[in-house]
Amino acid sequence: MTFVGRETELHYLNQYYSAESSRILVVYGQMGVGKTALLKAFCEDKTGVYYRARSCSDREQRYQWARELGFPQEGEGAYPEYEEIFGRALEISSDEKTVFVVDEFHYMVKGDSGFFARLNQFVKNSAVPLLVILCSSAAGWVENSMVRKIGSEAASISGFLKVRELSIQRMQELYPEYSQDDCVQLYAILGGVPGLWNRTDRKLSATENMICNIVDRYSSLHGEMAGCLAEELRETAVYNTILTTMAAGGGKLNDIYHRTAFSRAKISVYLKNLMEIDLVEKVGAGTYRITKPYVRFYFRFIYPYQSLLEELTPKQFYKEIVEDAFPGFVREAYRKS
Repeated sequence: MTFVGRETELHYLNQYYSAESSRILVVYGQMGVGKTALLKAFCEDKTGVYYRARSCSDREQRYQWARELGFPQEGEGAYPEYEEIFGRALEISSDEKTVFVVDEFHYMVKGDSGFFARLNQFVKNSAVPLLVILCSSAAGWVENSMVRKIGSEAASISGFLKVRELSIQRMQELYPEYSQDDCVQLYAILGGVPGLWNRTDRKLSATENMICNIVDRYSSLHGEMAGCLAEELRETAVYNTILTTMAAGGGKLNDIYHRTAFSRAKISVYLKNLMEIDLVEKVGAGTYRITKPYVRFYFRFIYPYQSLLEELTPKQFYKEIVEDAFPGFVREAYRKS
C-alpha cells in the first residue's frame, strides 16, 4: 500500500531529528492507525534501531531484546541490564544522529517502573546524538496514566505526537478500485484505520467484503472486532453488555441502567474506563456514544446474534440481520462524524 496522508506527521518528526541535541518523543495512536508505517517511512534514509516490546515480565523482555541483538541465550548473560542492551543496540551507529525506536513501549514501563529513568539517563550520557521514539498503541494509557507512572522523568519528553485516523478521501486515494459508494460504506464500518482497510479485498464490493471478511466468523476482521476489548480491559462481560446496549441506540446513562440493571455508579466507572481507552466519548449530559466505527458495527450486528452466526451462512446472515438496517447505520455514522 502506498504511504500517503502523513506529511504533517513526517514534518513534525523531521523537525526533532534536525535538532542538534538528543530528544525523546512519544508517538501514539490506536492499533492499526499507521504508526509503524509512519516510522518506517521516517527512518528510511536514517541510521536506526528498532525493538518491538512484548507483553511479558521484565526479565523475559530483556531476554527477548538481548536475543535479537546476539547476546548469549543461556546463563546470566542472556538477561543483561537495559544499559547493556542500549549500548549493544547502538553499536551500529555512526557519528550521525541515530533514531532509536521502542515500539509498544508501555509494556516496558509496566514491566519495570524504572525503565524510563534508565533510558533517559542513557540518552543523556550517549556520545551519539539520539532521537528516541517511544511508540504505543495504548493511547488511553499514554494520555491518562503514563505521566503518573513515570513521575518526574516525564519532564524529559520533548514532544507527543498522536497519530490520528485517516480521512475517507485518503481511503479513496489508496483504494481507487472501490467505487465512492464502496468507500462510504466501508469507512462507516472501519473508520480511518488503514490496518483494517488492508484486510479488505479490493476485488470485492463493500457488501461482498462485509459477507466474506467481516460477517464470516473465520475472517481476520471478524476476529479483530471480537477481540477489540481483550487487550486493554478486564471483566469484558460487563463491557460487552454496556457496549451492546449503546450500539443498539441506548446511549443515555438511564438507558444503560434499565437495560443492564447495573448500578449507575458502576456504569459510570466502566464508562470512564472506556473513555480512557478512547472507545466511548461523552456527547452531552448523561449521554455517551461509541467512538470506533468497527466496535459499533460489531456490537450492533455481530455480538447480539451469535447463535444465528452458527446456524446461517455468512451470506444468509447478512441478508437476514445486516442488509435492511445497514443504510441507517451508515447515515448514523456520518451524522456523528
